[in-house]
Amino acid sequence: MALSTNCWKYLVLTFNVLFAMSAVVLFGASGFLLYRLFIYRHFIGINVEYPAILLLMMAIITCSVAWIGWRTAMSMHQIHVIITGILLIIVVVIEFSCFVWAMVVWDNIEIDIKSTIMRYFETSLANTDPNSVDMIRWDRLQVKFECCGVTGPSDYTSKGHVPFSCCGQGPLDSIHKPYTSECTMLFQRGCGKQLHEYAREQLLLVSMTALAASILQSTGIFCTFFLAHAISQRRRASIRNSTSMRESTFASPDDSLLASPTAPAPTLPKY
Repeated sequence: MALSTNCWKYLVLTFNVLFAMSAVVLFGASGFLLYRLFIYRHFIGINVEYPAILLLMMAIITCSVAWIGWRTAMSMHQIHVIITGILLIIVVVIEFSCFVWAMVVWDNIEIDIKSTIMRYFETSLANTDPNSVDMIRWDRLQVKFECCGVTGPSDYTSKGHVPFSCCGQGPLDSIHKPYTSECTMLFQRGCGKQLHEYAREQLLLVSMTALAASILQSTGIFCTFFLAHAISQRRRASIRNSTSMRESTFASPDDSLLASPTAPAPTLPKY
């Protein structure tokens, strides 16, 4: 029984090390995906980022749970091990909920993006300053995705001309094309569809990351509760052994030795 308990102990300790490593990977992956969504928040809306934000928070919480799990496994206190198992269940359930949430947003994102990008486009057109922050964002977007407007170049009809970013000229950046000498080719596709596909791709990665984390980390739940069961069994065996030793040490003496010798029953005096 002691060997079995020690095996579960070291297995749980190993899991907590892997659990902490997965939290670091999860933190990096969720942070990267959140950044890729955050840079286009003006066009796709903030609601799209919420699943990635939740996943990033769970990565931080997972590190704390891994530390708690290590300490409880070393202490070998059953109630603490059970509490750690409950915390693991909560973490896995929330991560799986994040997967479901990301898939729901992924399925309904087209309507949200269309309304958000159209509203932002109208606000940007109302600004007459060509060097405004909003127009610079549109320039970067149109150069990055090689698109023009929301649905196409016709969206700029009310303005009378299309920006140079619709033909590849825009702010100099390492991820963008450099300035061209003249506008020889006008992008015909709109940015709405491109952003829709981009956001769906990022949300799909968020959902798959959350699903993989919940599946891999769920293995620690079984290990933790098996350790708690092994601790309980060892404690019961220890109590039984102690009881047996106590009973053998303090065995009841032979009552026959204490019995009085046979003697005639006392009689009343005769008168």
